[in-house]
Amino acid sequence: MTLTESPLNASDLLSIVLANRNPFMKVFVPEPQISADKQTLSFVIDWRGQSVTCVVPRRCLEAFFWLPPDADDARVVRVLRDGFSRIEAVARRKLMGRSTRPVRLTEADFSRA
Repeated sequence: MTLTESPLNASDLLSIVLANRNPFMKVFVPEPQISADKQTLSFVIDWRGQSVTCVVPRRCLEAFFWLPPDADDARVVRVLRDGFSRIEAVARRKLMGRSTRPVRLTEADFSRA
């Protein structure tokens, strides 16, 4: 496109995005750590060049990601990985609002998401 041509409209942009989307692209999911009491999971994300620990309570995974209450560790990790894009987005949104570390996610954070 040259500068004299008209700009792309919304449907053109959507076509470009859909054509360039890679269905095989994987989201990097950090290795989560399960607490000794099995009530929280923690993981580390990169935020503005720093490593930030994020903590998500198991009850959030049960309430918002369909984790069964009696799930074993492998299932807990799988549920976290399956929902990681949303979990990470909530953590990053919380980091933008305040810089408290570690980031402790709550049920209220997911209710607003």
